[in-house]
Amino acid sequence: MHDFIHTIFYLLRGVAGLAVLSAVLGGLAAALCFKLRKRPISWGKVIAFALLCGWLTAMLGLTLRRMGIGGIGAMGYNFHLFRAFREAWNEFSLQVWLNPLLNTAMFLPLGVLLPLLWRPFRRWHAALAAGLGLSLAVEVVQYVGALGMADVDDLFCNALGTMVGWCLCMMVLNLIEKRPALAGACAALPVLAAAVLGGTFAVYYLQPYGNLADAPVYDADLSGAAWTLDCKLPSVGETAGVYRLGAYDRAACDAFAYGFAQRLGVDTESRPPEYYFDADYYDGTSMYSNHSDFFLKVELADRSFRYDRYRHDEHYGELPEAALREKLAAFDIDVPDHVTFGYEGDGWHKFEASGDVKGDALTTGILRCRVTDAGEIVEIENSLALCELAKQEAVLSPEEAYQRLRKGRCSDNE
Repeated sequence: MHDFIHTIFYLLRGVAGLAVLSAVLGGLAAALCFKLRKRPISWGKVIAFALLCGWLTAMLGLTLRRMGIGGIGAMGYNFHLFRAFREAWNEFSLQVWLNPLLNTAMFLPLGVLLPLLWRPFRRWHAALAAGLGLSLAVEVVQYVGALGMADVDDLFCNALGTMVGWCLCMMVLNLIEKRPALAGACAALPVLAAAVLGGTFAVYYLQPYGNLADAPVYDADLSGAAWTLDCKLPSVGETAGVYRLGAYDRAACDAFAYGFAQRLGVDTESRPPEYYFDADYYDGTSMYSNHSDFFLKVELADRSFRYDRYRHDEHYGELPEAALREKLAAFDIDVPDHVTFGYEGDGWHKFEASGDVKGDALTTGILRCRVTDAGEIVEIENSLALCELAKQEAVLSPEEAYQRLRKGRCSDNE
């Protein structure tokens, strides 16, 4: 949750100043309008209009900039409803969930402020039409101006956010006006939305293995495809081992980075931790650097990491396997004996294992390291993992897999 909030503040930072200025000017304009009409100033409506102006400026600043929300620069369109939710479900990372969640949350203020400003918007269909209309206008401008992706999921999320905000506003207004039955009815959508979101996350974390990031997000149209089968496919599936690799939590990752810095020779005894490296955390990734000696990036889920020593030599060389293993041991990296070794050129050496099983252990992944002509390791990319057998699981039969492909159930990159 800390990473999610940090990302929201990061996105708002670029538009906050202009949004505040717009809010001030909007509030002054609303107050002046009351004066010109010689009516008592309704400060509640002045504040609401100021907030609406600030929100509108911030929303347009986020959605109509070149890179779009979250820095995703894809151009084009998407007409597959709920694709964004399916992608978020498959990958289940903060970066992907930001798309539907922020598009929903971004239009909450619109649903809250419209009923407070103008009574016609206290009807649900008027608020829904306003949310859909504004969202559609933004999507059209994004598409025509090549400012992002025109997405039907954005329309849905923006409309949902508008209506959740409207329901929350009307629930409070009905409670103030002592109409508890209507207030309860207005609470239905926010409660349902929260329950669905919470249930989605609960179901995911109760799964033993999570999801496949490249699983299909919609059925491909294969109506024009001709299928031929030259053999009879087995209808009975087999079993395969599921292997487990322990993940880091943040404290364990910090301890790994601390030990790594010590092995690099960084003075960690006479200086406080905040001096010998800075730590930055985002969406399951931890990054460490002291801005002079090294940079270390660690993925908590699989404990893979990348190390780069700053200002290293531009001349690189080759080392024999035995000598390189000895130098890697100084980094506390123990490379299994059965992995393959090769030299790629320009100082890059590679150890690789492609699912090698020995007993109840599986070794997979690649370890690459770059060596100077003086024999010093200055870069490491390590995704080599030793996993332990957790259990045996059933695998789809070839016949069932074939039928799923015929139905278009294949991932986008296949």
